[in-house]
Amino acid sequence: MRWLENGLVDALGSLGFPAVRRDTPKGASSLAGVWTPDHRKVASIGMRIRRGVTSHGFALNVDPDMAAFHRFTACGLADVTMVSLAELAVEQRRETPSDAEVRDAVFGALTAGS
Repeated sequence: MRWLENGLVDALGSLGFPAVRRDTPKGASSLAGVWTPDHRKVASIGMRIRRGVTSHGFALNVDPDMAAFHRFTACGLADVTMVSLAELAVEQRRETPSDAEVRDAVFGALTAGS
């Protein structure tokens, strides 16, 4: 889980988007995922164990319709604001990275050192 979080943090950093992973305080709801430094969530990570097999996955918000995220409680966390790279790019007054640029950055970060 941490490997995936750290890889996504590195990928976003290489694209010029500062990102962090957060530790979950004992007894609190999980903060797994990737966050902006001001604690908006840009990527969700899931894990499942079934019959002894572990599956992981992630959703990195590049440019989805973010209105959908305002209709439900994201990740079971009432105070979480979801954000996309497109929204962050507007804040930075720059272009949104293409899907290919994001894919290549994630691939590079997750395979670095392999």
